[in-house]
Amino acid sequence: MQLRKRILLLLSIMIVVTSIIGITAVSVFYQATVREKRKSLSEIVTSQSRLMESIYRYNKKLYSQDPNGAKKATYSQLIDAHERYESFSATGEILIAEKKGDKIHFIFGHQQDKIFTPDSISTNLGIAEPMLLALAGQAGTVKGKDYTGYQVLAAYGHVAGLDCGIVAKIDISEIRLPFIRAISVILLVGILVISIGMTVFFRISNPILKEMGDTIENLNEALTKVKLLGGLLPICASCKKIRDDKGYWNQIESYIKDHSEAEFSHGICPECAEKLYPEFSPYKK
Repeated sequence: MQLRKRILLLLSIMIVVTSIIGITAVSVFYQATVREKRKSLSEIVTSQSRLMESIYRYNKKLYSQDPNGAKKATYSQLIDAHERYESFSATGEILIAEKKGDKIHFIFGHQQDKIFTPDSISTNLGIAEPMLLALAGQAGTVKGKDYTGYQVLAAYGHVAGLDCGIVAKIDISEIRLPFIRAISVILLVGILVISIGMTVFFRISNPILKEMGDTIENLNEALTKVKLLGGLLPICASCKKIRDDKGYWNQIESYIKDHSEAEFSHGICPECAEKLYPEFSPYKK
């Protein structure tokens, strides 16, 4: 039984080790995917920012007398371009916004195949972190809450000429989903394979374990039947009786019989025969 417990413990350790290795491997791939997403989002923001600046510079020449006209024309052309542009993922969005007072005023957003305009929000809500960074003139990537409060991975940048911010983002849940599925599959397959291995192992090992158990039981039974004499035996120098553990003196044959598997048969040695039955002694003169 103890051996079986040890085997079960070993198999449990195998399941834990397999799970740790699988989860570690998936985590490494997840981190690599996040780095690639950061890079991809940053490239989108950079290319879009340069495009916006280029269009705005061109429109400034056309609307040299109307700076607002140049800005409106730039936004209109961008919206027209994005209507023909497919989004980069299921939850991917590109947002352009301006800061007006303590409000974030969205110019437009692009998600999948639609153009939309989110409602303006206060800068004090503790959300829209990527856009706040962009409107502060910064550029980079961040994990944080978007304007809806969802956790996203986002790249952000500032378009100096238009004095607006641009954000390209994707929900963290979308990035994690395939890896959560992968971990689930690894755990299920690992447990299934180890369980099958456990079943096969026990089917093979059970007869061996049973035979070993029977052998041990037989040995224990045999050992209980075997009695050995050992230690110092107090023996009378005259009558040759032996003193037992309780202090009683026993005939030597009785003591040996009680403390071993030996059996006695009786006979007379030549010396005793000559002494007791001299008339029958072959040594009689």
